[in-house]
Amino acid sequence: MLTAKIVYTRLSTNVSTLFLVSIVGLLLSVFAPQQSFAQTQTNENKQEYVFGEPELEGINVSRNLFDEGYRSGLGFRIGLNDFGLQLGAQYRRSLRPYTEALVSLSLSGVRDPSEQTYIDYYFGNRVVPSKFKRVLSTPLTLGLKKRFFPNQITDNFRVHSSVSLGGAMMFVLPYFEDYNENGFREANVNEFLVYEPVKDVFEGWNELETSLAMTGEWVLGIDFGDNFAQLQSFQFGYTFYYMPNGIQIMEPFEPLRSNGVIVDVDQDQIPDAYERSNDPVNFLGSVQITFVFGKMWARD
Repeated sequence: MLTAKIVYTRLSTNVSTLFLVSIVGLLLSVFAPQQSFAQTQTNENKQEYVFGEPELEGINVSRNLFDEGYRSGLGFRIGLNDFGLQLGAQYRRSLRPYTEALVSLSLSGVRDPSEQTYIDYYFGNRVVPSKFKRVLSTPLTLGLKKRFFPNQITDNFRVHSSVSLGGAMMFVLPYFEDYNENGFREANVNEFLVYEPVKDVFEGWNELETSLAMTGEWVLGIDFGDNFAQLQSFQFGYTFYYMPNGIQIMEPFEPLRSNGVIVDVDQDQIPDAYERSNDPVNFLGSVQITFVFGKMWARD
């Protein structure tokens, strides 16, 4: 009886030990870090074969202008917005692997959003009713450009964004020959006994006025191509002008009317009074599409 009890006790101890070892092994297999490496064995025909998981390879770091040695670049800019066509140049300087500094200089027309251009049916002449001044601008801006998702998006489709701020010189020219200086264009001889012609962009420079403005732009764009030496960019964004002193782009006055009829008591075809029609403009903004073509230079 004593012998059977001893055998039962030893058997229970062995089973308990085996159970504990199994539990510990299971826990280690689940929670302990594992590494699998490819191993080579030779079969009975003395042919080597590999089994198991291959070793992990390193992730390739995306290419960028800075690490490739391209530190400076110059591009030609073509922009389209509500103001018209914008032409200019842009200098780029690599600061960090995915960061660039920008210097941009452009020449652009500026107009009021309410302007509507009409074309003469017979002679093809263009005229903008109620326009008072023609405005040209030369914006100079400094900006910062940042590339996004460099490791997620291929290097020949480089998504970026940039913000630029600066100043602009505004060149203000008369839109028409205001003979009587009343701030209103008399364009109907039968109604006003005088006709004030529209000036083209090359006329009126002797009456040029200048004004300073703040300007800036925000863009979201794409740089194309595997060849980092070539600049090929498409950008979509927003540009603005802030003019502290205001610019009178549209006619400031118009003849006073009563029930839609110009007030002219003495019937001399000259309006008896004028009223305010348009205020000076202080802020103008527009959506803009820009293309940049140019070249980057590698450092020596």
